[in-house]
Amino acid sequence: MAAVIDFLEFKGQSITPTLVLVGLHQYPGVSGDFGAYGNMLSNCRVILDRARAHNISVAHVRSINPKSASDRLRYPAWIAGFEPVRSDMVFDLLQPSCYSNTEFSRAMEYSNGNFAIAGMFGETACLSTAIDAHHRRHDFTYIADATACRPSGSLSSHLFHDAISQVMSAYGTVTDSFRWGQCLARREGAK
Repeated sequence: MAAVIDFLEFKGQSITPTLVLVGLHQYPGVSGDFGAYGNMLSNCRVILDRARAHNISVAHVRSINPKSASDRLRYPAWIAGFEPVRSDMVFDLLQPSCYSNTEFSRAMEYSNGNFAIAGMFGETACLSTAIDAHHRRHDFTYIADATACRPSGSLSSHLFHDAISQVMSAYGTVTDSFRWGQCLARREGAK
């Protein structure tokens, strides 16, 4: 008997997705503010390795918040192990959504908006990007266990992350790093 196919995992299969990693650069004092920071980084390493093993395009997105024009020229250092390689794309943001960068928007239009997103600031960068992707009718996957959120008010980072993951499911597909890796392997096997 044939296995049941989850069609949500295969939508847009004809187009290779892009892995979008958000905010994986050093912020002073941030690691102590995230409850699941270590697990998020570990899962990001796993999905980055899988993406590179399957020749998936990788886009690194970093937020820059210049106080003046000269500050914009100083970029934060990447977290060790997440430095872009020559074939990776790098986009700088002044606003939370990845779509606020015109080059990112063009890259997503070229790929019909088929991407997976993970990294830091799930509550700002990832969520605003998801909403923009939804309005453009782009297909995206939010890799929940490879994403972290800051605490918000009385909500811990863990509870806030769970809430953001639920909201993300209204705009796109929510999965974990293991299932995303399985989907890549099946996609590779189908070629």
